[in-house]
Amino acid sequence: MPPTELILQILVNGLLLGGIYAVAALGLSLVFGIMDIVNLAHGHMLMIGAYVAILLFAEAGITPLVGMFVAIVLLFLLGMALQKVLLERVVGEGIEQPIIVLFGLALVLQSLGRIVLGSDARSTDIGIPGQGIELGPVLLSFPRTVTFVVAVVLIMGTWAFLQYTTTGQAIRATSQNRDAARYMGIDTDRVYVITLGIGTALAGAAGALLSMLFPITPFVGWSYLLKAFAVVVLGGVGSVAGTLVGGLLLGVSENLGTLYLGGGIRDIISFTIFLVVLIVRPQGLFGTGGGDEE
Repeated sequence: MPPTELILQILVNGLLLGGIYAVAALGLSLVFGIMDIVNLAHGHMLMIGAYVAILLFAEAGITPLVGMFVAIVLLFLLGMALQKVLLERVVGEGIEQPIIVLFGLALVLQSLGRIVLGSDARSTDIGIPGQGIELGPVLLSFPRTVTFVVAVVLIMGTWAFLQYTTTGQAIRATSQNRDAARYMGIDTDRVYVITLGIGTALAGAAGALLSMLFPITPFVGWSYLLKAFAVVVLGGVGSVAGTLVGGLLLGVSENLGTLYLGGGIRDIISFTIFLVVLIVRPQGLFGTGGGDEE
């Protein structure tokens, strides 16, 4: 039996990591809940965001926190371009076509990443001296604490945007009923463009944050896509609060699992949670099945 101090440290580390998982999953949940497409390239958008932060840090010495904002802007523009150039032609034409397009895009991004950036794992350094803040028997490491706080701010900012801005309200209206939104004068095509931009921007932000904690390679996209799926299923599609709770639960579950069973089972834990929740409560812990944003 591991000592209590170690278990507490693992729990805290899992909670702090879960915040980043929630950011990644929120982008996937938004796109699925509003556009009704499964973005299979979401994990590879995360990979691009991570490499933006890594390259800015390695080549120009720019802190990854600033690199994260650059990644957000670039991925937002990439998401909007993706919707205008590719997905606009296939969204609404059935579930298969967007999946095929996005699966192909994921493979292309992974191959380009391997060719251009190589297969070696790379990471960034947040640059804060010292190990962290001691809180009783628990150490809150600076990288995990800072990335968690930034992740929560991003989630709350996205929630506030959806709740209190005209564009956010148009996005929510479109998620509830696209045809009714059109009758009310909402440009649903523009809503889709903005939604995919926000979804990919959140993936890019999550990637930049993860680059401060873990090594990144061009092959991490599928793994983080699976984690994002697990969080969305756990929290419920369309629920911002559920996504945050789902991310925290997944982070804790992964860390406890690696403590007792070894570090090679992280993805197995994510996939197991994904399957169990689908079977037991397919609408998730907070989902209502209606696709409404909270």
